[in-house]
Amino acid sequence: MEQIDQKDPLPSHLAAVRQKSSWIKWSSVLFIFLALLMVVFLLSDRVAEKTVVGFPNFHDSEFALLDQNGETRFPSDFAGKPIALFFGFTYCPDICPTTLLMLTGIQDQLAAEGKAADHLQILFVTVDPGRDTPAQLHAYLGLFDNNVTGLTGARADIDSTLRHFGVYAKKIGDDDEYLYDHSAAVYLYRQDGNFKGTIVHGEPFEYMVEKIKSIL
Repeated sequence: MEQIDQKDPLPSHLAAVRQKSSWIKWSSVLFIFLALLMVVFLLSDRVAEKTVVGFPNFHDSEFALLDQNGETRFPSDFAGKPIALFFGFTYCPDICPTTLLMLTGIQDQLAAEGKAADHLQILFVTVDPGRDTPAQLHAYLGLFDNNVTGLTGARADIDSTLRHFGVYAKKIGDDDEYLYDHSAAVYLYRQDGNFKGTIVHGEPFEYMVEKIKSIL
């Protein structure tokens, strides 16, 4: 008896089902990833906003430090505008220049979007007053396009400021090539001087932009 060769339609049907199942699976994975990313951002922002230990309000500080022009500056000089406060030193090989470039880059982006980015005051307080004189700060900060206020002073005055803001700084090495291990976060303050939160080194750029927007 002659046999008729018929193709079984089942395999092609299974292939279509598998393809659809694979698409659904990867779509679900992408959705879950994006959802988790948003949750992490919201939680980190909420935790940073509620964290008060080691992060006092700016207007509660009582420092008297020299800026890069040799003028004595007080907390009251920065009242009425939002603040991005960062601690570092001019001989820092990576984190400090990267952070300052990031902050000025965000300021430029927000200005291009029509935001009041010029209201943001970027303050750079040195942890190394022995080398970071006003003249050194002036030369260093002149490398950045935007207006950044550098602050230095006597060792005792800097140490008092570090303690007030809960900033960690430890000298590494004893020769002229010494470095500092120090806190790398940027402390954000609203225009009323109240603490808002932090920008942690290495955060996604989009998160940093949104955090800066929140204090403008």
